[in-house]
Formats: sequence, structure tokens, C-alpha cells
Amino acid sequence: MPIVPLHTPSILDFKATLISNAGYSLVLTTVLLLSWFSGRRERALLTLGIAGVLGNLGFLINALPLGLSSWLQLQATNYLLLVFCPLALVCARQLHGKPSRWQAVFAPWLLGVLAYAFWAGPDRFADRVLVVSLVSALYWGGTTLEFWRQRERYQGIGHWIAVLCAALQCLLSWLRLWHGWHVGGRYGPDGLMFNALASQGLFWLGYSFSLCVLMISYEQLLLQVREQAQQDGLTRLFNHRTFHEQAAGLFQRARERGEGLALLLIDLDHFKNINDRYGHQAGDEVLRQLADCLRAESRHGDLLGRHGGEEFVVMLPRTSRVEAYNAADRLRQAIAELHPRTGELRLAISASIGVACLREREHENLASLFLEADLLLYQAKRKGRNRVEIEREPEPALLA
Repeated sequence: MPIVPLHTPSILDFKATLISNAGYSLVLTTVLLLSWFSGRRERALLTLGIAGVLGNLGFLINALPLGLSSWLQLQATNYLLLVFCPLALVCARQLHGKPSRWQAVFAPWLLGVLAYAFWAGPDRFADRVLVVSLVSALYWGGTTLEFWRQRERYQGIGHWIAVLCAALQCLLSWLRLWHGWHVGGRYGPDGLMFNALASQGLFWLGYSFSLCVLMISYEQLLLQVREQAQQDGLTRLFNHRTFHEQAAGLFQRARERGEGLALLLIDLDHFKNINDRYGHQAGDEVLRQLADCLRAESRHGDLLGRHGGEEFVVMLPRTSRVEAYNAADRLRQAIAELHPRTGELRLAISASIGVACLREREHENLASLFLEADLLLYQAKRKGRNRVEIEREPEPALLA
């Protein structure tokens, strides 16, 4: 967390400022740790919670009569408060699934501690400000860069507010460093006031950053809940309801724009035999690997779903009749060559595929397109399986 140089003027009484900062820090720390212990096992929350505990310990050391010399008390307080900076960087790395790298991250902090203790010293206030500002600027610059590199993976607003808070922390730290360098260690009343206000601003930005991490964590949780509601639990493809919702929009757009559209119904041949012979766990593994195969063979923009049981469905936007047949046959061949592994076994599987292509006069709604694909799938099954059917044939005449 940013550092307030002790024993400098402030708009508020120093003790009142210290108590208010400690109060805000305590509330945020409690929320972060409760979020961790209540089941949201996000390591970044625990890391920031630890930073808050150390920061509050720093406040206590400064406020309590521990019998330490003023210089030792000042050092202990500032080291504990300054540890927020490397922990914020560790938090950002954990939030993005990267290794923490504690030793590398804390190396600049340790150098800063040594410089603070042995170069700046108790009687060199300006040098202490320079050390603290430089360490803070480096860490918050690294944290800003860490968030910026991950910008494409986030959909919520919390990420961008965190970037802004980290960038402002970095900017304010550099301004504080530049000001200290500019005055050459000769702080007048205005310089001391600027330094105190900058310190308080860094505290508030640190609190805001912690709130952003909480916001990001819950945005990710909501995204996971939404995905679980939309996906089939076994294959991670769209479930029946979500596929139909998404497909309805693609169907309507294709009709309005006069674009090609194809619907593929894919059914594994003799899948019941796999369940009966090898068990349902083996059957589930076959379905999972088949779903991975469909994902690998599909184009960006294709819509994939599990229609139920061993039946899958694929919608191909902006696809002509010839392209739809070729895509379906490519999927059929890929499934035949898949040979999914379950335990020590490699199983031979095949699939039948019915392909319905949108014809504006015949398909007034999505249900009619599904009906045609279903009839074509039945036709593929009737004609021997492991084949693609795209053209309906007359039903065989019933014998009298």
C-alpha cells in the first residue's frame, strides 16, 4: 500500500488521518478475507487480504506505545505499508493464472528497504520520499502492464477500473518522485502539503484497487455461472435451450438478409452398444472426445450444441448447399478417424448426419429446419449409417 511519510502536515490532524486510513483498510481487509473463507477460493483475494493485515499491523505499530525508538517505529510502519506494492503485483499475476514468483517480485522491495534504512536514514526525509516513491512507481507500473496485457480476456468493467487505478498510482508516484527531485530535498510548507496529499491519494487509490479486484472476482464468478447455465455439463457445448436461443437469431438474420444457412444433426451410430458393453463412463468419455473433435473441425462462428443423448447439432451461418455437404462429410470422416480412447481401449465409432439447408419458401421457422434435418438423419440411418444425407428421397411405398 502507498506510504504516508510520517510527521508531515496534513489538512486533517495526523492522528485522525491515521485512524481513518486504518479504518478503511480494516473494513476492506475483512471483506477480502471473508470472500476467501466463504468459498470464493481466488488466491488474489487472499493475497490482498494478507496485504491488508500487514498494513493494519503497520498502523498499529505507529499508533501503539511499544517502547521503540521513533526511527525503528517509522521503519517498521513504512515497510509493512510498502509491502502492499509487491503484493498487488502478485495479486495481478494470480488473477490472470500466472505463477506468483514471490522471490523475483519481492527483490525490488527488499532493495528499497535496504536503501530506506541505510542510505536515506532518520534525518533525510527527502531521500526517504525518493526511495518510497521509486519503489511504488516501479511496482504500480508493473501492475498496470500486467493488467493491460490481459485486456482481451475480460468483458467486465472491473478490469478497466483496475487498470486506471494502477496507472494513476504509478503516475502519482512518479510525480511525487519528480517533485522530491525537483526541490532537491528542500521541502517548504507547500512541498510538504503536496507530499502529504499525494500520500493520501495513493492510499485511496490502493483502496480502490482492492475494490476492483473484488469486482473482477465476482464478475468472473457471474461469467462462470452464466456459462454453466448455457453449457452441457459433459461436453461443454451449448445445451439444448441455449443452442435453440442462439440458432433462432442466426435463422432470422439469414432469412432477412437472404444468406445461406445449414443445420447439421449428428447422431453416433450404435452408441447404445458402447454403453452396454463398456459402461456409461466409457460412453461419457466418447461423447467428450467427440465434442472436442467437433470444436476442432468447426469454423469460427459456427454454432455447436448437444441436442440430447448421443445427438449433436451444428449450425453453419453463411454457408451454401455444397459447402454444407462438404463440411458435414469432413465431420463424418473426422469422427470415423477419431478412435476415442477410454482406459486402455481405443474404440471405433461412426456417425450419421442429416443436413438441412435454408430455403426461404419452405422454412418459415427454425422448427421446420430442424424437422427436415431430423428426417434426413433418419434417412442416413435407414440407408446404412456412417453417411451424410442432404437430399430427401421419397419414402418407400408400403406393400399392400
